[in-house]
Order: sequence, then C-alpha cells, then structure tokens
Amino acid sequence: MQYCERRATENLKDRNWVWLFQHRKFQFDSTDSGSVLSSKGTMASSSYTEDLTCSVCLNLFTEPVMLLCGHSFCRECITTSLSSQQCCPQCRSEVSMKKTSLTTNHALKSLAERAKETKRIRKESGTDSQVNESLCPEHEEKLKLFCVTDQQFVCLICRDGEKHEGHKFKPVREAAESLKMEVQGFLQTVTAKISAAEEKARKQNEELTKTKEKSQNLMSQITIQFQEMHEFLRKREAEIKNDLKLKENEEVEKMKTSANKIETVLSGNKKLEEKIKSALEITNPERFLKMYIEGDSVLKTKSSFQKKAQHLPVINSSLSMGVDESDLQLFVCKEMLQVIESEREYTASLLAELSEMDIFLDSMSQT
Repeated sequence: MQYCERRATENLKDRNWVWLFQHRKFQFDSTDSGSVLSSKGTMASSSYTEDLTCSVCLNLFTEPVMLLCGHSFCRECITTSLSSQQCCPQCRSEVSMKKTSLTTNHALKSLAERAKETKRIRKESGTDSQVNESLCPEHEEKLKLFCVTDQQFVCLICRDGEKHEGHKFKPVREAAESLKMEVQGFLQTVTAKISAAEEKARKQNEELTKTKEKSQNLMSQITIQFQEMHEFLRKREAEIKNDLKLKENEEVEKMKTSANKIETVLSGNKKLEEKIKSALEITNPERFLKMYIEGDSVLKTKSSFQKKAQHLPVINSSLSMGVDESDLQLFVCKEMLQVIESEREYTASLLAELSEMDIFLDSMSQT
C-alpha cells in the first residue's frame, strides 16, 4: 500500500512539472555559468517565480516537498504547519501524517535553486530592475502609454481593460513633455518664492544687524549715564559727609568746652565737700562755731555754690544731615533730577543757538 502511494506521488510530481514546463515555456541558457535565463525566460521570470514560491513563508522553495493534494511547500514550513493542524495550508484538504511521506522534490528544488541564482545575478548586474521598469507586471507587455487619470505607466492591454475604462492616455514621450511644462511652471513659482524669501532674509539680517548695533549703542549710553550718576552720587556723598564732619567738629568743640567747665566746678565741689566733712568732724562746739564765723568759712559759701551749680547746662547733640535721614535718597534724587533738567535745558538752548547760527551762515553763503 505504501509503495502504491509513493508511486502515485512520484507520478503526480512528474505530471505537475511537465505541465509547468509546457505552460510557462521558459528555458535556461546553458552557455552562462550562472544559469541565467534566456530572453524568453526573462520575460516570464516574474510569473514562474511565483510558482517557485512557498505559500507559507512567501520565499523561494527551500528543500521543497509535495503533499498528495499536489501543493508544494518548504519542508520546514509544512512540518511546522502540520504539527498544529493536519490539513494543507493552501487547499485545506485533510492530510494524514501516517499516510503522508514528505519526500524531497528534487526537480522543484533544482528549479528553485536556479531561480535563486538567477535572482542573485540579476540583482548584482542591475538587469532585474530594468526589466521590471520596462514591462507591465500584469501582462508582461512594454509600458508604452501613460495613464493621465491614474498617473501611472500602462501597456496596450491595460488601456483596453476595465480598470482604465474612460481614462485619458498619452504616449510616454508626450506625457513627459506635458509634465515637464507643468514642472517648469512650478519651478518658476518656486524660484520666485525663493527670491522673495531671500529678500526677506536679507532684510531680516539687516534688521538683526541694526538691532545689535542699536543695542550696543544703548549699552554704551547706559554705561555713560550711569557713570555720570555714580560720579554725581559720589561727589554728593563726599559733600554731605564733609558737611556732617564740620558740624560734628563744631558741636564736639562746644561739648568739650562745656565738659571742661563741668570738670572745673566738679573739682572745686569735691574740695568743698572735703572741707565740709572736716568741719563736721569737729566735736568741740566752741571750736566749730569759731570756724563757722570766720571770714573764709566754707559754710558761708553755700549761696555762691548754688549759683555756680545753676550755670552748668549740658549741651545736647543737634547733629543731622540737614534733612531727615530716611529722606536722604529722595532728597539726593531730586537734586540729581534738577541737575539733569538743567543740563537738558542747557543742551537744548545750545542746539537752538547752533541751529540759528547754521541758518545765518547759510543765508550769508547764499548772498
């Protein structure tokens, strides 16, 4: 039974590839060392390559095997597929692993290997891309027309088919010339846009340069004006400090004089205090009275002492900056504003005089 099934499978393989050779009519050029397809085979290469493609991995066959249903797959692909579901991946017919022998189809393997080699040689030589570009992929006819409606190359058979029914066609050369004219007009538009953009870029760069220069000038003006303000403030600071120092010296001198007078009176009072204490230590009444009634008795100086004590006032500090200390900044700012306004008025009057002088000189030169 197994022998019959194997023979039937081999007969099916032979019939399948005889039909394939007759139907596709491709041939190999034995004179080329790379087994490159001849011109007739080249035109049909895209079609027969599909028949040499595994429907599972979508690549050219590798170690191809054929099921009893007649469909071929890579050995690894069909083995993996049958491990999950025992049916043909293409026609879905049931496959019995017990009755199926996955024998390598050497004829199909040889064709697949030749197709791979041919594909490799074409890729290296660049002929594959040239063939694909010049032939219709559906009808393998030369692409002589350009469908204006679909914006694609078509052959004569495509033109008469339903897919392009009612479409507008042009010969390739005529379509190219027409599109070139459109592209040329678009190029002029782009060129004009570029010129306008370049002009805007030039103006923008000029404004950028002006902005930087103006910023630099403003920076210089700021530096000069702040230097002037700093100079004014330093000068005004020195003046206020000098005035304060003079007032300090004047008040300190008065306070020193007052302090010396107080020290003199204090020294006399201390001596007087000692004499009074000595007098009070006398225990003999006659002697005490005798000392009291003498002309230089210290006890009789009581009235003059009170008068001297009354004429010793303490001089309080009246030192100030001439303005409220908390308003010093405001006061100095007002002074600075007055100076600035006076300088502006002077500058304006000077410019007016110069303008009048220029007018006068112009009138004199005209006469």
